[in-house]
Amino acid sequence: MKVLKKTEYHLVLPVLIGNSRRCPTFAYSVVENIIPGIVYADDQSQPRTVLIGTKNGIYFVVGNERNATFNDAFFALYKQHTRESARFTLFSASRNWDRVIYNLLEEKIIQMKRSSFEFNPRNYPDMKNQLSSEFMIREINQETIKMSSNFSKSYYDQYWNGIPNFLKYGFGFCVINNDGELVSECTSIFTGQSFAEIDIVTQNQYAGKGFAFILGKLFIDKCLERGLTPSWDCDVNNISSIKLAAKLGFVNPVEYSIFVGK
Repeated sequence: MKVLKKTEYHLVLPVLIGNSRRCPTFAYSVVENIIPGIVYADDQSQPRTVLIGTKNGIYFVVGNERNATFNDAFFALYKQHTRESARFTLFSASRNWDRVIYNLLEEKIIQMKRSSFEFNPRNYPDMKNQLSSEFMIREINQETIKMSSNFSKSYYDQYWNGIPNFLKYGFGFCVINNDGELVSECTSIFTGQSFAEIDIVTQNQYAGKGFAFILGKLFIDKCLERGLTPSWDCDVNNISSIKLAAKLGFVNPVEYSIFVGK
């Protein structure tokens, strides 16, 4: 398992594109040098097995799962994270990888299921956003980030390597009431050159008022304006997120696994 140079990251794109339905957006963010990370491959000239990691310990493994040498090195990397008590969250590209991961890590890992949705423009609602006069919409910026308890500075430090990098490559919208309280937010947790992944939170006391739908629609409009495909992932049991995804034009969910260290 070799560590690729940043100038070599593009060599793994064919492997990602070949598994696009289960490829998380953060993998493109790293490979396309939007956020800092690391890329491992079995072969520098023609990668067939790839492991992509973010700075904060989120990984995606994809490609040929029968590469024993690569898998041994991958297991050693996991053990290193365990010794250092570092975060290790692993996205799996396939059920075959699920089995390999279980065989390698045995009882040391917890498996969770998520769904990845496909955006279909034909299902995208053609309607204007309606918001009462007691609320206003603003784009996410330095000021709104200071107001946020969900998408705060620590959030952008963790996923974007800082607010300046988010403001350069990412975007989002929020709803603020007349008291200056931030009640709902929709931001890009990750973006690549072709994709932008949605993250939405609404304060509990404002749930059910349609804010998430309005912000999600604004986010998708911004994606389309920029030539990006919006992406939507959620836990398989998150019924409210699944229903909202369907309202916004997301279809054909594909189930995949993520693994976290115990």
